[in-house]
Amino acid sequence: MIPDQLERFKFVRPIKVVFRDVDGLRHVNHAVYLTYCETARNEYWLQACGLARVEDLDFVLAELTVRYHSSAKWGDELLVGCRVTELRRSSFLMELTIVNAQTGALVAEVHSVQVMYDFETGRSMPISDERRAQVEAFEGRSLTIESKRSPKSRA
Repeated sequence: MIPDQLERFKFVRPIKVVFRDVDGLRHVNHAVYLTYCETARNEYWLQACGLARVEDLDFVLAELTVRYHSSAKWGDELLVGCRVTELRRSSFLMELTIVNAQTGALVAEVHSVQVMYDFETGRSMPISDERRAQVEAFEGRSLTIESKRSPKSRA
């Protein structure tokens, strides 16, 4: 059963807390939650865009903010909800929410910015019409935000 906090997510990734995730205070170390989010974010993108290999990922992480609400401990089962909330010219915003599957407790809220990236040229690139259509179809709604910059300022 999906907790209420995750009903808005079309993609939910279960995570089992293992011993290596726990620090000296006997709870999941703050940085480990970022790894949980990375796993969900990449699997979301593969599924939403119909990709089969990690080599097909075409974005890099540009920014991340986390608000921690409660701790998780060894053996806990967590659920990570992940969704795209905005598609911009060359970047997209994601929201991730981590919930304890056993108690329903909100563990963390994460917001991130990803930039589409051409690994051959080493430069950012616009979101393609194909990617935009794939993500919007997966989410079932329009996510495109028009840029506020003038056309001359676009690179």
